[in-house]
Amino acid sequence: MIELIPFTEADIDRLIGWVDSLETHLLWTASFFEYPLTREPFLKLLQESAERGDRRFYKAVDSATGEAVGHLELGAIDHRNRSTRIGRVLVAPQAQGRGVGTGMMRAALEIAFERMGMHRVDLWVFDINPRAIACYEKVGFQHEGLCRESFKAPEGYWGMMIMSLLESEWRGTPGTAGTTETVKRS
Repeated sequence: MIELIPFTEADIDRLIGWVDSLETHLLWTASFFEYPLTREPFLKLLQESAERGDRRFYKAVDSATGEAVGHLELGAIDHRNRSTRIGRVLVAPQAQGRGVGTGMMRAALEIAFERMGMHRVDLWVFDINPRAIACYEKVGFQHEGLCRESFKAPEGYWGMMIMSLLESEWRGTPGTAGTTETVKRS
């Protein structure tokens, strides 16, 4: 079972250790942070987001072992339109292939729909990341569109796929609503 626990300054070094290549860095953060990642820009983002209240950071923890196995953010929080965006999803290298991403997404959706009262959750994912796309489809995300060749990577251009899930779909999607994933309140 995956729990999402608020991410703190104490978690930054572990997260930096998971981003061990330029490709991992770009898949995780596009070009939001410079590579290699350092503490200072991430600490600045945590502080600015706390002041604005428009973003929440989480570490994913395997409740059976207590091991930190991932990171994700809920950003672009728009209470008026009841929408948010899942971003910067990263599964720890040692936890990949164990269903952690699916557990993280289900827990994030529970926060968004059940705790925050959102109507819509969306995300953007590179079209060259089939494992992430399959994970998002598994929990019910629908394809909305593709921004073709919108990101210049070292070996060429990547497209950015837009996916979303509506509250009504969350409540009716088999295998998503009523999961056993738990969330510690932030």
